[in-house]
Amino acid sequence: MARSQPSSTWKDGYIAPSASPSAAWADERYFATSTGVNAHYATPSPAELPTANVDNEHGRCHLRSWPSLYNGTASPAGKPAWWKPSSNVDVLICGAGPFGLETAICLARQGISFRIVDKAPTALLSGRADGLQPRSCEYLQSWGLVKEAVDEGPNINTSVVFRNGVKLGHGTNASCGDRYRGVNIITQGQLEKVYIRDLARHRVLVERGVTVEQFEVGDGDVSGYPVAATLRGVESREVEVVRAKYLVGADGAGSAIREMLGIPFDGLATDCYWNIIDCRFKTDYPHILGFGVVINDEHGAVVVLPREDGFTRFYIQITGEKEAKIRAARQGQRNRAKESTVGETQIYDHGITPAEGLEHLNNIMSPWKVEFAGPLSWFAVWRVNERVARYFSSPDQRVHIGGDAAHVHSVLGAFGMNSSIYDAANLSWKLGLSISGAAKPEKLLPTYDPERRLFANRVIRCSGAYMRAICNLNLPLAELRGLGEKIETHDEALPPLDGTPEGHQRWMGTFFGRNSMFLLGVECPIIESPICLSGSSAATPSGKAPSVAPPTSLLTGVRAPSPRVCFEENQTGYLYDKLTGVARFHILLFVSDLQGPVREQVTSFTEHALSNVGFYLRYGGQVRFNLVLVVKALPHEAETLLAAPELAKLREVATVVYDDRAPDDDAHYKYGINHAPGAVVVVRPDLMVGMSAAPEEVDAVESYFSGFLVGSLPN
Repeated sequence: MARSQPSSTWKDGYIAPSASPSAAWADERYFATSTGVNAHYATPSPAELPTANVDNEHGRCHLRSWPSLYNGTASPAGKPAWWKPSSNVDVLICGAGPFGLETAICLARQGISFRIVDKAPTALLSGRADGLQPRSCEYLQSWGLVKEAVDEGPNINTSVVFRNGVKLGHGTNASCGDRYRGVNIITQGQLEKVYIRDLARHRVLVERGVTVEQFEVGDGDVSGYPVAATLRGVESREVEVVRAKYLVGADGAGSAIREMLGIPFDGLATDCYWNIIDCRFKTDYPHILGFGVVINDEHGAVVVLPREDGFTRFYIQITGEKEAKIRAARQGQRNRAKESTVGETQIYDHGITPAEGLEHLNNIMSPWKVEFAGPLSWFAVWRVNERVARYFSSPDQRVHIGGDAAHVHSVLGAFGMNSSIYDAANLSWKLGLSISGAAKPEKLLPTYDPERRLFANRVIRCSGAYMRAICNLNLPLAELRGLGEKIETHDEALPPLDGTPEGHQRWMGTFFGRNSMFLLGVECPIIESPICLSGSSAATPSGKAPSVAPPTSLLTGVRAPSPRVCFEENQTGYLYDKLTGVARFHILLFVSDLQGPVREQVTSFTEHALSNVGFYLRYGGQVRFNLVLVVKALPHEAETLLAAPELAKLREVATVVYDDRAPDDDAHYKYGINHAPGAVVVVRPDLMVGMSAAPEEVDAVESYFSGFLVGSLPN
């Protein structure tokens, strides 16, 4: 929320303004019996806090906060009896922004012990990141939290671009063809509150006002906890030494963990500044309810983003005299103890007033007019830094960084909070399986850095090219390292911007044609490793189409699609509805109509994979694997087809979904399945394809898992 909500009532079954001067949660009448006995429950004390640090002519918004719910160990109610932190934990997380909290909730779901500390005394109240890409929604769904996140604000699924008052394009955003579309608006503070409530359910509090002052990693095992970290209270100055198996640096762009590791923050700092204003506005701009970019060759660019409750966020490129004013004010501020200024983004002493920001906004938006229609919800100035840490993991794999500690970039593309989700989804299951003894750390953990760092490199190129185009910046893209020490080579090959509307349209057509799926979060670099075997392909090495299609045309290393399927006679949904959790591998067994040659393959799979010595039980059974049978049959037909004795074990362990849609819209089509042999598609816990094979090729599947999992036969 951008501001505290007025008192409401649901007495008629829907929300409506309340006639009572106080809300029911604050009305003493709702906490006593008719005989005067008070309820045991008492409402915690709220705090009405300002969401901005400056006023416009209407003032600034205030947002009701609940310190006892969201401020962790800094709660005015004290620490609950159930919170009993240990000095020895599996993982110590430094930083409780998005990446730190997301890693925490994924570890909590695996039963991994951890502590999470943050230097800030309170949870984030307002501002910063503002939307979820479709891929982020898919991860939140697998974690069980998506319904809380997508209902907070509007879904933005249209975009319009103007340059000098001329419309260059207007249309619906690209779609990956599955459930989630567009951008779901939710501010970073709102999403962090979802995470904090979730952690409390797992008996975890964020330790507020605490920093990691130093750490060292001991040689050898060191009693199983080789990381020794010194924690210090920001105000109390109290010191505690915590031992951990792993340390996660989630402490933002000025990461102290990154600095202590000595990791260079490669890239560049631009002279592009954005003034960000959240407020209710009065305007004649006709597209205020959708995503928009307005470019003015003389004054700069504006990005328009509608928010919840009638608020709008404007990102305003600051140019000319105001840019010079920011640069001058910035010279005297960079002195935060033990923090790097290399990746600095937010400018605190910027010297720009809301009135000046609005004036510049109107210069860019002309001929449309924009006025403040209410108090400010947020006001900030950010400098675009484009950097990627040279590596995301220490050589011994005991320390890992992610989120803004590992990469910072332009606001274009909404990658900030979303990339943190992708980092956490990638790292957390690898840490969990390594800690629990289910996987070989030396095989699994080194895959985090290349998979996430090359993605971050592309974020810098994609977001950077987007920003340079709309902001009219003649600035080379940042030079970043690939998998080795050499600078990564790339050629964006975008059409030149020649100053004409047609030139801008050609540029946009090429840019979005190439990057639309990446901007949704569903496309990523494919990095071959023990968990991502060389991909299957519908073409032979010579490039000619084979006479027979492979079991699946889906490439290894890509996102697993989530087509619509049927779960039972009375329920349908999407395949991802059955691929939940944070640490299980999903084995998708596509069996066509379970007749003809595919039946022989499935029988062979059942006999070998599900035997007492097969890979299924060897590597953990239902704890480690989620076996999903995708059958081209109606529920009552599949029941008959699966009744044979030779498929008894398959019936016992598999979740059956019914692929009963038309052939041009079913799961077999979207996964490119050859109906004759069928296919096994192994989907990793982060919903990426790890490998694929024909059902009878059980040895190949077992070889895949033996490359990084630790197996044992049941007694």
